[in-house]
Amino acid sequence: MTQQKIVQEIFIPSIHDGTRLEARLSYWKTKENVQEQQAKAVIISHPYGPLGGNNNNNVVVAVENFFLRKGYLTIAFNLRGSGKSKGRTSWTGEPENDDFKTMLNFLVNFGKISDDNIVLIPKISQVIIVGYSYGSLMATSLASSPTQYPFAISYVLISLPLSVIWFLTFFHSSSYHTHLNNLLSSSSAKVLFIFGDSDQFTRASKYNQWIKNNNVLGNERWSVAELKDVDHFFVYQHMEFALIDVIQKWLQVDSTSGSENL
Repeated sequence: MTQQKIVQEIFIPSIHDGTRLEARLSYWKTKENVQEQQAKAVIISHPYGPLGGNNNNNVVVAVENFFLRKGYLTIAFNLRGSGKSKGRTSWTGEPENDDFKTMLNFLVNFGKISDDNIVLIPKISQVIIVGYSYGSLMATSLASSPTQYPFAISYVLISLPLSVIWFLTFFHSSSYHTHLNNLLSSSSAKVLFIFGDSDQFTRASKYNQWIKNNNVLGNERWSVAELKDVDHFFVYQHMEFALIDVIQKWLQVDSTSGSENL
């Protein structure tokens, strides 16, 4: 059969407390029996919900479209309190951490939402976690999860809000610094760390000091990209192009080539 683009709005109960989470699932169907397909997947999260962040954000959609063109299955989901997801944004981020794990479990369980609700999806061989702004902060929590997943997991962290973690997590920032440290010390996860040199919330000097203090450039699994004349919001299309270009280059880098500054 010819390729068929599948786009579905699905709702999955969070493993944290059953809160119904909205997600946009997209992939290319290439076989009559989709469960005979194999695919790589990407899970994409958005900026802070109370300030308008959701899965229709321009960066989320740009990343989603890029990976879909590359043949990935994509899940752009709304954290609790955003879009059509129920509940509200928490103070600590702990429920949102489980919302992320909910999306991973959906892939692990071959699209099973409940005993009587199964979404047919390809078998997943690899997952890239893409977090943007607040979403990147929540994504780091997966590095501290004891759960073992049956596929390799990599990370793309875009505009991590280093300077305002305390505000976004109601002074629970120590937990997220621990998550970051766990990601830095991981023996397996590859990470692409992206920031703009004109970010309104975290100065480039702050990012670069953190990179130096943690010897990020000496970590063979991490790649760093500082985007010139790019702000936190990627308000102009050329900023989105710069973002996609660096992700494209990162995907092309051989896994054995080590850390580099893109």
